[in-house]
Amino acid sequence: MKRLRIAVLTPDARPDDPPERADTFVQAREVVEAIMDLGHEPIPAIWTDLSGAEALLREMRPDIVFNLVEDLPEGPTQLHKVTALCDELRLRHTGAPTAALLASSDKRRMKARLAAAGLPVPPAMTPGDETTRFIVKSATEHASHALGPEDVVVGSTAAEALIALKIAAHGGPWFAEAYVPGREINQSLLESARGLVALPAGEILFLDQEGDAPRVLGHDEKWAEDSEAYRRTPRVRLEDAPELAAEIEALSRAAWRAFGLKGYARVDFRVPEEGRPVILEVNANPCLSATAGFCASARDAGLSQTDVVGNILAAALV
Repeated sequence: MKRLRIAVLTPDARPDDPPERADTFVQAREVVEAIMDLGHEPIPAIWTDLSGAEALLREMRPDIVFNLVEDLPEGPTQLHKVTALCDELRLRHTGAPTAALLASSDKRRMKARLAAAGLPVPPAMTPGDETTRFIVKSATEHASHALGPEDVVVGSTAAEALIALKIAAHGGPWFAEAYVPGREINQSLLESARGLVALPAGEILFLDQEGDAPRVLGHDEKWAEDSEAYRRTPRVRLEDAPELAAEIEALSRAAWRAFGLKGYARVDFRVPEEGRPVILEVNANPCLSATAGFCASARDAGLSQTDVVGNILAAALV
């Protein structure tokens, strides 16, 4: 591969960034290092809005845009506009194409796409159902935004009341679906010269949690590194269930096809004690930082972070 000029596209950092946003810039620094290790030229492309991004990219004319944009001033449902801009400027970019980003930007639309493809998802909340446990989530924000075990409630009346509280406190659309107890497993997928590779699946353990208490990988479990919640939810490689791993891989590949994904992705599952896996989310362009689940799965497969970045760049050129 010839030496490439690669624009590493991120929004601007802020002094008060929460950990989930600050992580974007950790992965950007690591991706820049990987690009240099691969013998290419990384060009940091930091911007504040889409018009700024357009001006930067028109001036740079890179060979590839490494898209690390995870938020926009226009809102989380508008991430597809970044790749649409690249398409308009005829610039190759890494990761999911515009249509896939648009289709997965709202979790309700995402789950409808999965269900239409015959893939298993948690049942949506039914008004009048007062016995099912429901979990209330943001429809458009990611990174377990404002999510915790307390967001599992019994009955649609309680769920609707909690949705109203969430909207008042955090804005944006919220929704409820059936809470699925059981194991939390994620499957990372990476395009390579050998085709689409399913990296070894990972599992989130819920330690010291007994009985019927909700097992939720919420905001603190993901981001509050000094918290007990974070320490109680380590990630490990899934090794004890080869048949389950094969089923999860097959479902993940089907989800990849349903959204027309490219480059890399992660699919999150819940597996009840008695029952089959259900898909919680399809994550286009998941975090690539060395400590994130995607690169942990890559290491389990014998791949370095630089290997991952190299495969993602190669997929962008196809």
